[in-house]
Amino acid sequence: MIDGVLIRYRDFWDVPRIFFAEHDGELYLFDSRFDKTSEDYLESYDVYLMPSFGESDYLGSWAEHPQKASCKVGVVPIDSVRFDPTKRKEIGAEVFDLLAANAPSANGTAAHAPVPIS
Repeated sequence: MIDGVLIRYRDFWDVPRIFFAEHDGELYLFDSRFDKTSEDYLESYDVYLMPSFGESDYLGSWAEHPQKASCKVGVVPIDSVRFDPTKRKEIGAEVFDLLAANAPSANGTAAHAPVPIS
């Protein structure tokens, strides 16, 4: 894949439902939660900027990882994420351009600025 970014994933249903990707020295978590009301997975990923993780952080459940995030950087429709043919190894780097487009401008007035996790 051209401009591919390796991923580490858990929970696969048509696509990875939660995965990590490192891009430009930053670690991101993409999380598509299961919605109990609709009894289906969401059609988008909540994307979080994560602190540095060690190998032990990838063991066990990842359910609490969004609460460990530095901030939420955006929401990306699953259809906007280009996966490799297996949908298990890498994503296209252009998804990070979508996130950057929603980042705050120099004067901090973007509609979708990163949201601190409390």
